Amino acid sequence: MDENGAQLSSSPPEVERMTSALAETARRYGVLLACEPVAEGIVASVGVGYLAHLDEGQLELCRADCCQPHPGQVVLGPLDAASEGATALTRRVLEGFQRKNGRECARRAALACASDESCAPEAVHRYLRLGFSQPWEVRPGTTDKRVLAVDELSCLVLRELESAQRLTRFSRAADGSLVAAIEPAANIVPLLGARWAQRLGSERFCLADPRHRVAAFHEARAARCVLVGLDERLCGRLRGMEMQRLTEDERLLRALWKRFREHAALSGRGPQAHLVDRCPR
Repeated sequence: MDENGAQLSSSPPEVERMTSALAETARRYGVLLACEPVAEGIVASVGVGYLAHLDEGQLELCRADCCQPHPGQVVLGPLDAASEGATALTRRVLEGFQRKNGRECARRAALACASDESCAPEAVHRYLRLGFSQPWEVRPGTTDKRVLAVDELSCLVLRELESAQRLTRFSRAADGSLVAAIEPAANIVPLLGARWAQRLGSERFCLADPRHRVAAFHEARAARCVLVGLDERLCGRLRGMEMQRLTEDERLLRALWKRFREHAALSGRGPQAHLVDRCPR
């Protein structure tokens, strides 16, 4: 991916197939491209739009679990976010974006991808397009609504990450490993797992998120975590196994913390929604 989003080399088969489908469909219809709500799913979908040479107005991104096409739109996708092709394309897009706009702007885009908001895929799409075509518009202090949208999403995700890091409680399993289950309002386990790997480098641990069906596994003294997708049955088992290890005092403490978080939110908004009010702009 060059600075204008153009293809520089041949693409993996799954990317080529999606690129061809996009180009063919866009000749007659608008395209609503469904994507998995993770960085590899969203950013790779943006990259496929570039490879298909679609204008911004020809393509719209949405979460795969809430597609609502407008009249004249055809739904395509999603790409397999776990595939090597999607991962490689994501890396190419973000590296190109970082070269053109700086590390902080690329970091905001990546954080926004972790948001649970339904608007996140399209917000990231517009932001990346803007950065490639008009990099001066994504600099700090801009009032462009595309930049403000990503700033707000990344702020929410970062606040959720900081909150989860403070409140995550690990339980010691019989084999000596640590286990924790959390259900944050953003897909932050990939980011949170990396932080815990730095703090608990000598420990073997599992950090599971049943809500987003993902877990981070860390072996003792490993440099990083391994991310694994979970099915609903395994998520339930992990959550149940963890709760069985807790003492009654620990269960009470968790109930109290849950109560505190619910009452810390402003009336009429979700438990985490108030955090955006304190997020620096």
